[in-house]
Amino acid sequence: MLDTGFLVSLMDAREPLHAAAAGWLSRQRQPLWSVPSVLAEAAHFMPGWLRPQLARAASAGLVQVSVPDAAGYGRIAWLLEKYSALSPDWADCELIWLAEVSGVHRIATLDAKDFGVYRILGRKAFDIVWPA
Repeated sequence: MLDTGFLVSLMDAREPLHAAAAGWLSRQRQPLWSVPSVLAEAAHFMPGWLRPQLARAASAGLVQVSVPDAAGYGRIAWLLEKYSALSPDWADCELIWLAEVSGVHRIATLDAKDFGVYRILGRKAFDIVWPA
């Protein structure tokens, strides 16, 4: 799964971790997953001229984007309440939801502090794979 910091680093060559993100991506053979709120956050943090490339990556299926259904939004609400002491952002809880429904536990994120605390289905820790 891809979080905001990874996508911004990958798309913007001026980012300090751009080379690390591109190198990590070149070694991946598994599908890349994310959620709509991560794309929106990434677009917010990158220059406007790069935003079309992000949309094209999703359009071409380079990043599989999973959209929660009604039950998914219910779960996200529960997760926002559960982790309220951390003040989690929506994207984090949407990624936890995605991990729960997909079985994918590997995440590329700069937010190791929070993803080190979050648990998938209340038990399983995330495997933070980038930056390595």
